[in-house]
Amino acid sequence: MKFYQIKDMTSEDLKHNLKDSYEALENYRFQHASGQLENYKAMSNTKKDIAKILTVLRQREIAEKSNSKK
Repeated sequence: MKFYQIKDMTSEDLKHNLKDSYEALENYRFQHASGQLENYKAMSNTKKDIAKILTVLRQREIAEKSNSKK
């Protein structure tokens, strides 16, 4: 997923997508442990997507706090 796509999503959509990404990563880990994982790059891409989502959520949280202080 591209960063601009993530930035355009609502916070609720991001939280839902984050939950789905964690579940997908868990499934990839089980497949990797059992030797059934065919696309190893998918694990890496999922980790990067999780990091991007967490970054955007944190940026929004910081912006919200700074706006409430003003």
